[in-house]
Amino acid sequence: MRINDNVHLIRKEFFVTSSVKRFVNVYLIEGRHCYLVDCGVAGTETLIEEYLKTIGRSLDDLKGIFITHSHPDHIGAAAGIQRRSGCAVYAPAKEAEWIEDIDRQFSDRPIPNFYKLLPESVRISRQLEDGNVISPENGIELRAISTEGHSHGSMSYILNGELIFTGDAIPTSGDVPIFVDYNKSIKSLDLIKSIGGIKYACPAWDAVYDKDKLDERILIAKEMLARLKEAAIQVESEFGDVYDDENILRIFKAAGMPDYSGNRLARISIEACLMGQDDG
Repeated sequence: MRINDNVHLIRKEFFVTSSVKRFVNVYLIEGRHCYLVDCGVAGTETLIEEYLKTIGRSLDDLKGIFITHSHPDHIGAAAGIQRRSGCAVYAPAKEAEWIEDIDRQFSDRPIPNFYKLLPESVRISRQLEDGNVISPENGIELRAISTEGHSHGSMSYILNGELIFTGDAIPTSGDVPIFVDYNKSIKSLDLIKSIGGIKYACPAWDAVYDKDKLDERILIAKEMLARLKEAAIQVESEFGDVYDDENILRIFKAAGMPDYSGNRLARISIEACLMGQDDG
């Protein structure tokens, strides 16, 4: 799907388990050459190749992949695409270890079907820090900004000053919010909202939206995180062990959120809510 003159959205649906279906957005930037922002789970390269053909392009036109963070649904196809196209891979420096050593990532963050979603480690061509600007060709400039919280080193990318690729930095209403640091998540949301000149936001788990809708989504996300934190503190005070399955259900119910359905990563979000409680 074309978003504007040189940005396309490619949506990949996949199963985390046999009963849990998800999707992730991959973005294609088209100039003299082509560039991806994230690349989906393993197998997404086929979908990307098919889409490229519809616009008269091929994998040979791909010259770069810009990774927002290291999770399997964002880098699963990266090694295969890099091997076939020879493209460069740009990634947050703080996420490099998990990207270049997926066994380490699985050890630290085991999820169901991990190696099916992410079968190969990825060789990073350039590690990025907050504020780095990459201009791979005339007319295309991407500025990396640190938007940590969902993961320890998440980055967003601003294209030509007017479109921002946010990865998973903005929690989606109606879903279980996953984050490792509450305060950094709030800080990142405020930062994204404050950036001037943005016309469109391109998230991984939601539809593309304009600046007004972006501001609305950020407000909803902040309120959602605040409710979850308040519920976690309340349940911890009343019941003690917040990581008991029954108490996790209590937390999500008190926060007005959907049943977490045994999502292991929900425990990480609760832990993040309870860290640094005095910091607001």
